[in-house]
Amino acid sequence: MARSSGTLVYENRFGEDMPIVSDSALKQTIFNVLDNANEVSPLWIRVALERNGDQLVLKVSDMGPGFAPEMLANLGKPYNSSKGRAGRGLGLFLVVNAVRKLGGSVAADNRPVGGAVVTLSLPLSALAIGAHRHVR
Repeated sequence: MARSSGTLVYENRFGEDMPIVSDSALKQTIFNVLDNANEVSPLWIRVALERNGDQLVLKVSDMGPGFAPEMLANLGKPYNSSKGRAGRGLGLFLVVNAVRKLGGSVAADNRPVGGAVVTLSLPLSALAIGAHRHVR
């Protein structure tokens, strides 16, 4: 993520720490979501991490323009981009596929106050050391 003079708000509501796998594809997945948020909202991003039962839930919120209805309807499809640049539109496609391979899900929505929120939900069992599966 490019450096900016903006604000990054981090909320950790996960609870007790637990060791999880360190997978480069999983890291890239998270960085893709953060890069998208930083690109549309360089002055403010919120990252919230929580545990919901057996799920790790990561929410990335921004104050950008939000998603157009057709973007939300086609979430996870390739070449679906709001940026209007050729060859783009693979970021969220790759995110959705990587998260699904881990048994998780991705949701996106517009915030009532403006901007967007992208939510990654991942089963803790897929992230546990010893249950490591490579995301490809």
